[in-house]
This record gives sequence, structure tokens and C-alpha cells, in this order.
Amino acid sequence: MKAGQQGTKDRAAILASLPMRSGEDPFIVGIGGFYRRWFNLIDDMQLLIDTVAKIKSTEDEDWVPVWSAVGAEYEKKGDALLARKDKPGARQAYVQAKTYYSLARFPSPYWSGSSICPPDMSPIKAQSYEDYLRCYRKSAALLPDQPEVITVTKNGMKATGYLRLPKGASKTNKVPAVLVMCGADMYKEDREKYAEGALSQGMAALVVDAPGTGETTFPHAPESVVAWQAALDVLQKRPEIDGNRIGAFGVSRGGLWVIRLAAHDARIKGLIACAPGGAGYWGSDEERAELRAAAYERAKTNWFGPRGTRPPLKEMTEEEQRKEFLRWSLKDQDLLKNLTMPMYLVNGKIDHLTPIGNLYMLLESGPADGRVARVYPDDGHIATKNEREWGPASWAWLRGVLTKGMKPAKPAMKRVISFTVTKPAKAKPVAVKKVVKKKMVAKK
Repeated sequence: MKAGQQGTKDRAAILASLPMRSGEDPFIVGIGGFYRRWFNLIDDMQLLIDTVAKIKSTEDEDWVPVWSAVGAEYEKKGDALLARKDKPGARQAYVQAKTYYSLARFPSPYWSGSSICPPDMSPIKAQSYEDYLRCYRKSAALLPDQPEVITVTKNGMKATGYLRLPKGASKTNKVPAVLVMCGADMYKEDREKYAEGALSQGMAALVVDAPGTGETTFPHAPESVVAWQAALDVLQKRPEIDGNRIGAFGVSRGGLWVIRLAAHDARIKGLIACAPGGAGYWGSDEERAELRAAAYERAKTNWFGPRGTRPPLKEMTEEEQRKEFLRWSLKDQDLLKNLTMPMYLVNGKIDHLTPIGNLYMLLESGPADGRVARVYPDDGHIATKNEREWGPASWAWLRGVLTKGMKPAKPAMKRVISFTVTKPAKAKPVAVKKVVKKKMVAKK
């Protein structure tokens, strides 16, 4: 099947027909499974399914070429469309190319330590990451509001982000802003759709790679909340942004970072957290045992590195699990009390990575109003199957929170000019009488 030939209706039908497969098996395409990360980025679901069938292993030598071949086909198509001056078609092809290169580079660069990938990329993986960045830049260059590259710095470390402003934002027309916080393995180039969600509601968006990933030197550690606080500093200094109306958005580990930042920084006036962890839900003995077993099985089957470089496997003990849990638990650090701002919380009920108890714990704490939650019983981690519903609803909700109390723009006087044409005589030219009326109309 040629890339991009499938219609939107077929895509939606295939997505709706996929089985529930909550887990990290890269050889199965299912709801709540490994490929959930890319479901709402890919146009042709059948092409994804067909490509997965070609995968022999997750080792670089088998994994990267299969996905990069699809990315290269889309990139070639984008180049051809651009040569024919079809900018919308070219942009969409480049977005698809970037998405398949995202699969090729997955989960790298991830240098903070992982049981499924090495801290350093192999040459073939590094090339796929460069291909990924290149196609993002090609697609972004065709946007009417091109992203501005932002560098966030703190304590000698830095992170890279993309800032996008809604049309009309200026020093005299300041707009609310949203800090879009990336997760463990989906980077700022993958999160463009979330920036567009903010823009659709008239809000600016700054998308930044998470600590320990992508183009950042901050490590993945609770203390790296300072990276996000530095990003807030950047937003507050922008003349087009109302520094008192800033929200945050995050999915998966991004959701963890959202609530952690909000617990440390009162500048967050409202947030959207999808599949947030780190609230402090310890869970039952059975739940914790299942999480440890799942992590071990994932490490056994998924090694995204060069062949023969997988380190010896070691199953996490409950003591080690507890130690890591306490590093992040807002409840155990007495920080839950700081979460007083409005929240929009969402997840699928069948979540194999982030216990749904974290979401319920957030609902059970804080003020008596201001918290909205949606849990989908037919969905898994990050509720991708239902994102077309909760996505627009959550962005509209956040705009309402951040613009509460703002005075509406005053109607302005516009000059409306009309013309009255008199019937001409046979031998005379047309006489045009200009009539100027004043009329109150609201600015659009």
C-alpha cells in the first residue's frame, strides 16, 4: 500500500477496531499498547500495521531500517510536492516522514539510564534522529506561524524548546500561554499537535524536551523541576504573553512533571495532566508486583540498541521500587497541599504504566471545586483512542480557566463605505456618489 492513500474514515475505522492490548509489545498494534504514542500522528493506520509485520526484533540493525524506509518514502514525496508548489501536501508528507523517523529513533536520545536502551546512540540510530529533526524542520518551515527556537538555561544546564504564538499576539494584546511538557520517549517534535491545541484556543505554547531526553542536558531527576521553572521565566519575559496567565500540559511522564511543577511553582494557574504519576499512590502488594514483573518482561523483549549490547537483566526488588517511588511522591514529600489550582485529569482505566490510583488521589485532595476528570474504561495509558474527544475539550477548558476575569475586547468604530450608483444617461458617464456611514461593529 502506498503511503498516504488511505482516507480519514478508514483510519478511524481501523483505530476503532483494534483490540485492547495494554502493554509494551512492539509486535502488536492494539489500544493501550506500544504504538499508542503515534496513533494520532499517523494518517495511514494500515501502513503502520503492515510495517509492524516486517519487524524481526527491536535491535538497531532490524528496527531502524524498517521504519526509516517508510520515513524516507514520505520525505521524498514531500520534496516532490514542494517542487510542485503544493505546500499543504508537502507539509503533511514531511509530518508523516518525521513520525516514522520518530519510530526509527525510539526511544533515543534517552541518556538518563534505561533498561531498554543504551545511554548513547549507535551511528544508525543517531542518523535516524537527525532524519527526524530534519523532517520536523521541513514541516515547520511551511507553517504560517513558524516556531521560534528557545533555549532554557539554569545552573549551567540547558534545554531546547519551540515557542508558537497565536495570531494577533503582541505587546498590546497579551495572550495566555501553556508550557507543554514532554515525556520519557516522545519529544518536542512529536508534540506539535499539543501546541496546535493551545493555539486553537488563542493561547501561546512553549514545548520543551523533558529532562534526560532529546536536546537537553538536565538529568531525569526530581530536582530538575528547575528546568521547567526556567521555562516559566522565559514565558513571563515575553512581551506578547500575559505572565499571570500561564498553564501547563503533559502526557504520561509529562503529566508527572506537570503536577510536580505545579506543586513547586504557584505561577501555574491551571493544568491538564494525562496519565499523571508521582502523586503518591503506592498501591496494593499485587499492583506493585505486577508493575515490577511488567518492567522485567519489557526489558527481556525490548532492547532498542545495537545487537549484542543488552546488559544483564535484573528484576527490581520491592525495596528498590519503594526507594524510587519516594523520590517522586508528592504525598510523601508533603507537596499535595500545594496543588490548589484547577486541574483537568484524564487517562484510560486499563493503564499498565501509571496506576490510575494517582489520578484518584489528586481528586481526593485539594479544594472542593475546580477539578475535572475523565477516565475511559475502554482505553489504556494516555487514553489515545479517545483523544479526539478529551483533547479539544481539555484545551477549551484550560482557556476558560486562564482567561477567567479578563475583560472582553471593546467594540471599535469602523468606517463602513457604501456606494450609490445612479442610472446613467445614454451620452453621459456613470455618476458615483460616495456615502460614508458610521457603524458600531465588533472587531473579529
